[in-house]
Amino acid sequence: MALILGACQQELPTAQDPNLLPIDVTTVEARLSFSEFAEAARIFGGYGRASELGSAVIANQFGGELDAATLLRFSGYPSVAQVLDTTGTTRPDSSLTFLSGRIVLRLDTLESVHSGPVEFTAHALSEEWDGLTATWESAIDSAGVTVPWSAPGGGALTPIATATWDPAQGDSVDIVVDSAQVAAWADTTDQSRGVRISTTDPGVRMKVNSALFWLETLPSINPDTLIEVLATNRAFTFIYDPRPPVDSTELRVGGAPAWRSILDLAIPSALNGPVDLCAEVSCPVALTPEVISFAALRLTTRTPPASFAPSDTLSLDLRSVLAPDLLPKSPLGPTQVGLVGELLGPELFGSEAGTVIEIPVTGLIRDIVRGETLDGNPVSSSVALLSLFEPLSLQFLSFDGAGAPAEPVLRIILTFSNGIGG
Repeated sequence: MALILGACQQELPTAQDPNLLPIDVTTVEARLSFSEFAEAARIFGGYGRASELGSAVIANQFGGELDAATLLRFSGYPSVAQVLDTTGTTRPDSSLTFLSGRIVLRLDTLESVHSGPVEFTAHALSEEWDGLTATWESAIDSAGVTVPWSAPGGGALTPIATATWDPAQGDSVDIVVDSAQVAAWADTTDQSRGVRISTTDPGVRMKVNSALFWLETLPSINPDTLIEVLATNRAFTFIYDPRPPVDSTELRVGGAPAWRSILDLAIPSALNGPVDLCAEVSCPVALTPEVISFAALRLTTRTPPASFAPSDTLSLDLRSVLAPDLLPKSPLGPTQVGLVGELLGPELFGSEAGTVIEIPVTGLIRDIVRGETLDGNPVSSSVALLSLFEPLSLQFLSFDGAGAPAEPVLRIILTFSNGIGG
């Protein structure tokens, strides 16, 4: 434990009696090592699914290891379209002939990593799959039922088409689908229907913001005119490999599915040293809510695997674990760090890895040493570090944990008046 000491004397500014005793104030900054304020650190994964992100990823050996493919399934084709007839009147047409189609990928060029044009390949899926739970290994992973792909990454595949995206031409790319494939996808009872979109360009990671399937359609009202109608998405997700293993000395937050890091705190009831503290105030020094003027958890950032290192600002949250015995499904208390969380830039996990960040936890530590909240409710001594939303990104935050060179530290500022706390 490290200490920084300071002392001063204050007089009440409105006091008129010169015989009043001055108020002696001693301020102590104590830094407790991990073993002095915590019993254990644990990591749990599996919170949320990639399908809940609202965006997708396509990658090939990004960071030397990450492969990812986007999976799409479309709803039934439109049964009616508004068509301009030969007289110039718009009328509903329910007799439509679907010819070809085009899948339009809208790319996030700021979040994508590439060195030039990127070639995308579309394959038709042929095995039943679940748009909510599919992973690289499993076509279905839902309600205790796991069905693996016949081959990891999507099973047996049938090539459909390729298309090259040129960054100089904008942020979208069209993949043309022929009439035979359009007809095959019209059967909404076929649970295998869908498309897998990938790339073979090495070192690429592309973020897909949206994917739309436009159908070139021949209307019956005006057969000399072709129109386009939209088939809405029923499933929009991505699968990836590998799932990065967790280092035993790491605290990890985020990802898709997301990880949470749990700290089981054991705040001491009193401080019995070091000598500098006891020379200033009588030891043992009781830790009470009244003397704790500030507390913060200090974490040291570290670099995650290159494939999963943040490329944008991510948000860190901290909450009490209300029922630790129910982990990993324990309910959590309200946020301790505000509505937007602790915003952390990508450089902290790259070029500036090793930076110490502080998460204020004054109210939480006061509650723990009090044994209850100010309202008299029970308080948990376990806290969760997690993403503000789960999942928020495929990328995740990483910090030194127990056993690492820069373990978490609890910084506490204590204020004693007239010997209080001695």
